[in-house]
Amino acid sequence: MHPPPEPSETHASKGIGRRRLKIRFVVRIAILTCAIIFFAFAIRRAALELGKSEVPLDWNSILWSQIGLSVIAGMLAMVPAWIGWHAILRDFGHRVHWSASLYAYFLGHLGKYIPGKAMAVMLRVGQLHRHKVPLGPAILSVFIETLTGFASGGILGAVLLQWVEVPGWLRWSALAAIPLAALPLIPHPFRGILRLVSRMRIGKGLEKLLGVIDGRLMIRTIACALLGWCLQGLALWFVLGSLRPIQSDLLSGYSGGFIWLVCTASMSLGGLAGFLSMLPGGAFARELASIGVLLSIVPEPIALIATVIVRLTSIAAEILMIVGSKSISASVDSASIQ
Repeated sequence: MHPPPEPSETHASKGIGRRRLKIRFVVRIAILTCAIIFFAFAIRRAALELGKSEVPLDWNSILWSQIGLSVIAGMLAMVPAWIGWHAILRDFGHRVHWSASLYAYFLGHLGKYIPGKAMAVMLRVGQLHRHKVPLGPAILSVFIETLTGFASGGILGAVLLQWVEVPGWLRWSALAAIPLAALPLIPHPFRGILRLVSRMRIGKGLEKLLGVIDGRLMIRTIACALLGWCLQGLALWFVLGSLRPIQSDLLSGYSGGFIWLVCTASMSLGGLAGFLSMLPGGAFARELASIGVLLSIVPEPIALIATVIVRLTSIAAEILMIVGSKSISASVDSASIQ
């Protein structure tokens, strides 16, 4: 039998444990503070862009009910991706409670406003670590969900662009890019990447996940992503509807379905451009791509206003989902303790 630890050793180990907890707490607070600061910068930037518009925006003329519906659509648009990600975690054998993955997913949205976007992964993975999910599978699940989401959005936007009046070179370029965007959606390339990652220290224990990444997992994740992009298009559709008092009959020649199609292409291609730009929140790149598609149905000032307002409604939707998911997670944790 081993002798009991000396009191001094026990006291020292407890002291080290407390210091580690304090360090982790400070790091988390620092990360969240940085995320919130850059989040505020994104809102300020959107407001400045709105002020540059050549069309004076009379806030009293906006249909605020449509703005509210845009926020709701933006909130719903994020849910399918979370469902797909939660399912990936279960496929990997980690039974994380849905309330925990819900908060981890939406908290991660704060991280995309920090340059490099690595913080989005860190925030999500950090929350999963609290629920005993190993680092490797957690990062891999985020990688699959994120890359699949933007690749699906790029393909969806490229297909929809064929019905939109844009320059021919843009239409054909989008079509030519589809095979490249489709590569991350095929299970075999994912397994190849996983083999490389499994050889690294961070990928320890990932070999057993090779067989999990199959067609069923990818099809389910792609379906969730496509549904999310369609709802994102609906959010922009509501914003255009809210601006009708200042744009008169500009959209009267188009059906509601066609306007939604253009809005979906605008949001999906804008989202892909923002992701590839690696700028905080996809600044400028996202707006430029979105405006370029919207110009097919509205003039540039209206396209700018609509793009900036939908960015603001998206931010509002993210804030509401973060707060709501945190409340749900705290309630579930409290109930489980009792």
